[in-house]
This record gives sequence, structure tokens and C-alpha cells, in this order.
Amino acid sequence: MTAASERLRELLPLPFVAVVVLLLVLIALTPNFLSLGRPTAGSLETEAELIIDRSPDQNFTHFYVEGIGTVRYAAITLSFAHPPPGGPPSSPTFSFSNRSVWNQSIVAEETTAWNPVAVNVSALYIDPSGASAFFVGVFEFNLTSTTVLSESYFPSPASSTTTPIGTLPLTFLLESVPVGSFP
Repeated sequence: MTAASERLRELLPLPFVAVVVLLLVLIALTPNFLSLGRPTAGSLETEAELIIDRSPDQNFTHFYVEGIGTVRYAAITLSFAHPPPGGPPSSPTFSFSNRSVWNQSIVAEETTAWNPVAVNVSALYIDPSGASAFFVGVFEFNLTSTTVLSESYFPSPASSTTTPIGTLPLTFLLESVPVGSFP
């Protein structure tokens, strides 16, 4: 044996090489577990989320509704309300207006200059078999120059978080509820 082959054997011991080869063979032979078709209603890929974003030099806030996976929703709705004065109420009675609806859409986007702002969002997904999943959320946001105060009224239980504005965009998962059970 030459010195070069001895050095190579020290750098790549036989058990290590055998494990690497075995892993490569398993990767090549393992079937693809991701669905190539449309996912079933209620699967992780169909879970909807609300994303809030605001550029530091702008006075308006962007809201996006989309799935964790790339799915087409039968309907996405998004509406805004001015929260009542005096801080967040213990049980919100917002008057949502300007409801926007996107049909057969992958993502919905809306922009508002209201601050604070309450957001009512829903997304309906229907799979090829006709089964459906309905995702909803009601949130209130108050953005300052340094923080984002977010109140989540639904999904329940209600919760409040304060986040540095530098962490935007923020993502909020919507709650799955039976179709027709949420206004």
C-alpha cells in the first residue's frame, strides 16, 4: 500500500463509506411521499394562514391569506374593522366592512392604512372528492414604530402578543371549523 492510499483510508474509513452508500441507495429507492395531486381537505398542506407585513417607510399594512402548501381555495374572504376606542375589548363586537372575496385563488392580498385594525379572515378548501375544510380567524393589530400588538380573538382562546416591529412579516395560523359554523 502506498502512503496516499493509507491517508485516504484514514480520512474515509470503511464503515463511514458503507453508511454513506447505504443512505444514497435508500434515498434513490424511497418513493415520493408527497402527493402529486390535490391534497385532501384538512391535511397540513391545506391549512390556511394570515400573514401581516408593513414596510418601515410606509403607513399601510399588507395582509395575505394563503395555505401552508400551494393549494387553490374555493373562497377566501378578508374584511377590516376599526376597533372601538379605549383599547381591545374583552369580547369584540367589531363592525366588519368592505368584505373582499377571492374565488378559486391561491392567495389573497389586501392593504389598509387603518391602525389599529381588526381583521376577519376565512378560507374554504374543497378537495376533488368534495370534502371541505374551513379555516377562520379574527385578529386585531396595533402597530407602533417599535412594536406590533396582536390580539387573537379566534382561534380561541383569545390571546395577546407584543412583537418587535423588526420581526415582520408575522404569520398566524387560522383555525379549522365546520363549514357554516362561523359568520
